[in-house]
Amino acid sequence: MSYCTLIKKRLLGKRVFCLFIIFLLVPVYVSAGEGMGDKSLIVYYSRTGKTRVLCDVLQQHISSDVLEIKTLDEDRYRPGRIGYYTAAFDSVFNRYIPIVPEQPDFSSYASIIIVSPVWNWKLSAPIRSLLHENQGKFDGKKMIFITNANEEVSKYEMHGDDGPFLKRYFRDFLRDKCAAMKSFAESSGCAITGYHHVATEEKTDEQIMDTISSFIPEIKKELYGEMHLAKMVK
Repeated sequence: MSYCTLIKKRLLGKRVFCLFIIFLLVPVYVSAGEGMGDKSLIVYYSRTGKTRVLCDVLQQHISSDVLEIKTLDEDRYRPGRIGYYTAAFDSVFNRYIPIVPEQPDFSSYASIIIVSPVWNWKLSAPIRSLLHENQGKFDGKKMIFITNANEEVSKYEMHGDDGPFLKRYFRDFLRDKCAAMKSFAESSGCAITGYHHVATEEKTDEQIMDTISSFIPEIKKELYGEMHLAKMVK
C-alpha cells in the first residue's frame, strides 16, 4: 500500500468518525432547545381580582400558559380591611410568605410575564416570595413585569428639576421605588425586557382592560423582538 493511499484512508476514517459524532450530538442539541422556542408563561397573584383581569386580556392576545400563585393560607390577604392591612404589613417589613406552588417548573419557557399588584410600592409579597424561592431558575430568560395599583407610577414625571419641591420629591420617590422593584427582580437571574403599570383607582374592569390592551403591541415586541414578530405576522 502506497503512502498516499494510507493517508487518504486515515483522512477518510477521521471524516467518518466526525460525522458519527455529529450524528450523535445533533439530536441532543435539538432536544435541549425543543419545547422552549418562544413559549411564554404568565405568572400572577391577585388579591382583589383586578390583576386577574389583566391576565385574562394578556392571554387573549399572547399565546401563553398561565400560572396563578396562591398563598398557603388562603385567608391571609382576603378582600377587605384585614387583608389589606396584612398585605401592607408584610410589604413594609419585606416578609416572605408560604406560597403554592412554591417552586414551579420554568424550564420549558423562554419568557416569563410577571403580573402583580403593588403593595407599598413593592411587588406583592407572594410574587416577591416566588422570585426569592426560585433564584437562578430564571437565568437566560426574558422577563416582563406588569404591575397595578391605585396610583400611576409616572404621575409626577412631567415635573423637571425646577418644579415644586413636593412634586420633585414624589417624582424621585417613585423613581427609586421602581428601581428597587427592578433590582429585586433582577436578583432572581432574569433579564428584564419590559415594564408596564396600570393605575386602577376608580376604573371599571372595562377601562382596566382597555389600558392593558393598549400595551399589547409593545409587550409583543419585548417578547419576540421586532424582526421575529414581523415573521410571525406574515
